[in-house]
Amino acid sequence: MRIAAGLLAAAAVSGLVLTVPATATAQPVPPGSTAPADDFYATPDLGSGSPGDVVRTAPSVAAIIPGTPAILDASVTRVMYRSESATGTPVAVVGTVLVPSLPWSGDGPRPTVVVGPGTQGMGDQCAPSKLMTFGQEYEHLQIGPLLARGYAVAVTDYEGLGTAGVHPYLNRASQGHAMLDLARATRSLGELGVDEGGPIAFWGYSQGGMAAASAAELASTYAPELPVAGSVAGSPPASLRDLAVAGDGSFLSGGIGWVVNGFIAAYPEHADEMLSVFNPAGIDILARAERSCVFDAPLLDPFSSTTRYTADGRPIVEYLSDEPWASLVAEQELGNRTPSAPVFVAQATGDDFVLVSGVDTMVGKWCAAGATVTYQRYDVPPMLTKTGFGHVVGLFPALVEGIDWLDQRFAGAPAASNCTP
Repeated sequence: MRIAAGLLAAAAVSGLVLTVPATATAQPVPPGSTAPADDFYATPDLGSGSPGDVVRTAPSVAAIIPGTPAILDASVTRVMYRSESATGTPVAVVGTVLVPSLPWSGDGPRPTVVVGPGTQGMGDQCAPSKLMTFGQEYEHLQIGPLLARGYAVAVTDYEGLGTAGVHPYLNRASQGHAMLDLARATRSLGELGVDEGGPIAFWGYSQGGMAAASAAELASTYAPELPVAGSVAGSPPASLRDLAVAGDGSFLSGGIGWVVNGFIAAYPEHADEMLSVFNPAGIDILARAERSCVFDAPLLDPFSSTTRYTADGRPIVEYLSDEPWASLVAEQELGNRTPSAPVFVAQATGDDFVLVSGVDTMVGKWCAAGATVTYQRYDVPPMLTKTGFGHVVGLFPALVEGIDWLDQRFAGAPAASNCTP
């Protein structure tokens, strides 16, 4: 089972194209109801309520191998819950809650780990809660070992994936809110086997690492009631400027469409200014990216320079010092808020998508502010640069050491910081 999940992970990053069934346009469903699968993602009138309120639930599955009935040994439930956008407006987000059949054998109540997925893409068909049902979700590589430890696992789709609106890709606040509000939602799902009094942790790699780091930064102010034991953030894109440098001309160069579309979705008041940067080829890549998943990367002009897409032929990174780009990029930067619970950060030095320098800066800021940080830097030389290979390699030691670290936090052991403020 783990081997199959691992192959899915590798396929996702190397750009294997998988066909994802389209979801029919859904009609509105009253809040608080249990919806048929086709209608589940229809956003109701949210009205009044609080972040983390459960809107509706429905049974689901988490397949492992396409074309077979093999599933994770856990009960699986799809959950729509209330969250907040980057600008604080209420939004409906979908997540998946998995409770292992394995009894919890640790001390105290069963913990819940909230997982932020890595890059999925932007089309509604890319939502993790949908890909899970078809055996196409590469995050099973991380979900499976967490379930095997006896932890309940809750996986967010993030804002705008499967639900109304465009996914604000790599938006720090939106992703942090989605993680924290799913943690809140699990507190009212005792009937699913989730222990409502259990400790909470956040977990993710790549985009998921950014989401877990953001949740760690925001927890004490946005959701202070949550009993957060710690967060595991693997290869978090701490600086979008670094990402613009590393991604340009890479296998995921078409991902510039996801980033720019995400900015426009979160900050529509700046749409005209941002779009004015692009020539017709640039506008085309934005449109294609909005409909695409990460599996479609081979169709999004891989290894192209962003100079192809700008009206004046400059690479996109050169615009990031100008407004409104500069302020929006700065707003997504990690490290400027201090986590109140321990954090485990993992980063490969040869990562070719997330530069180690940005993660070093984030960790340095946290340490200087007095956070408890365990930072594991894996000395991996650059290999097959611009393909994403160096990014994927770091996932495996991060997974092994991250789970061991998390086990200790849930067992009540104090975390030791390996940085000096």
